This record gives sequence, structure tokens and C-alpha cells, in this order.
Amino acid sequence: MINFLFLLTLLIYLSASIFQTLSLAIGNRTETPLLRPTIEHIAFWGTTIGFALLTLFIALWWLQQGHFPMTHWTDSTAFFAWAITLIYLIIVRLTHLRTLGSFVMPVAFIAILISYSFATDTAALPESLQNYWLIAHTTLIFLAYAAFIAAFGFGLMYLMAERRIREKTHTLLQNLLPSLGTSDELGYRCTILGVILLTMGVIVGSLWTQYIQDVPWKWLDAKVISTLMTWFIYVAQIGIRQFWGWHGRRAAYSAIIGFVAVLCTYVGVDLFLDSMHTYR
Repeated sequence: MINFLFLLTLLIYLSASIFQTLSLAIGNRTETPLLRPTIEHIAFWGTTIGFALLTLFIALWWLQQGHFPMTHWTDSTAFFAWAITLIYLIIVRLTHLRTLGSFVMPVAFIAILISYSFATDTAALPESLQNYWLIAHTTLIFLAYAAFIAAFGFGLMYLMAERRIREKTHTLLQNLLPSLGTSDELGYRCTILGVILLTMGVIVGSLWTQYIQDVPWKWLDAKVISTLMTWFIYVAQIGIRQFWGWHGRRAAYSAIIGFVAVLCTYVGVDLFLDSMHTYR
């Protein structure tokens, strides 16, 4: 049952990602004025249904395994996709800007695909870590990463729109991408949100160690160092923007650099380095 639900969720996310990308690729074709709105509508509701199924899967997995899905990075990628989708749906609710889905939903699909394809039997989570501190800590961290991925998406949209303007070309994306100012501002707000969530996640994690007796805290842990470096990169972006006025293209490129840092922190450390946060 749970495996079938996960496969169904994977297929719906694949379909939603295809329709999200297709909506952007078709653009506003004058010969088929109703085609893109229809595809966009299907993509959005496909994303919503996929999110609901993924939520159900995580809940069932939690009940079956008896703990939060954080024993291995291949387990946690499903929750990572959940966080990405949640942030996207919130942004759509607040801004009605569905174009972002063409950039972030494929990332969510890849995360679920990795979880479905490479999940293996892993060691049980230590009993001392099976508490609500884990839920708060990991949820804040993953929502922060999701906000950073949204900032990455806005950065890509900014660069695409700027290139179109600079080269004075007319493309199908002309009326779909947000204005340069909108992409820049929303990307900045997502960065601020991500920094706030990541800061809270790190604080919760450090406070949590006061209640853990069997797992000693190590500030020189690879995951801790990488997370703090990622936090510093984004804080530096905010500071440079405030004091040196880095907007536009520079901010977009810095969002891409931050995205690479998130990937290194989330995937790179677990694959190539030893960490107290990794349970193989």
C-alpha cells in the first residue's frame, strides 16, 4: 500500500513538473489562447494533489517506521520535496505567480525520484533522537532550504528576463516571466525567509543537544560546519545588498551560488563525509 502510494506520488509529481515546464515553454501563443491557461491549471492542481499524497505518504511512513523520516539522506529527500512544494504553494497563494513552478517543481520531483530509487534499509534512528526536537529542527532546516531554492528560481527568472531585454528579442516567455524588479524583490524576500528559518533551525538543534545524553555535540562536525557556511553565504548576500546595493544580476548569481551551497550541505556531506547527522 505505502509503496504504491509513493509510486503514485512520484508519477503525479512527474506529470506536474512536465506540465509546469510545458506551460512556460508554450508561452502566450496567439493561435491557441486557451492552451497555456489550461496547462497551467492542470500543472497547479497536479502539484496540489501531489503535495497532498506526499503528505499522506510521510504520515504513513512515520506511523510504520515509528519515527520521523530522517535516518538517511535518501529517506529525507521525500520530506525535502514536501518542503519545496509547500513553499511554492505559499508563494503562489501570496503572489499568484505560478511560473516559479517551472523552476522548482522539477527539483522536487528529482528529490522524490532519488528517494524512491535509492532508498535502502538503513540503521534505526537512535532512541535518544526520536522526539519532537528532531521534528522541529529538521522541519525548520528543510523549509529554509526550500526558501533558498525558491530564491534560486527567482534568480533564474531574472537572468532569463534580463537576457531577453538586453538582446531585444521577442520570445514566448515575454508575458510569462515576472518583471525584473519583481523577480529581484521576491528572490530577496525568499532569501531573508530562508535565513530566518535556518537560524531558528540551528538554534533549535543546539538547544536540543542539552537534552541528548547519548550523542555528544560536536561543533567541528562536517554537517554543522557546512550548514554554518551556507548560513554565512546567505547572510553575506543580505548584508551586501543592504550596504553595497547588490541588486539585479549580482543578486541572481549569488542566489545560484547559494543553491550550490545548499546542495553541498544537504547531499555532499552525507555522501562523502562522516557526520553525526548521518545514519547509514
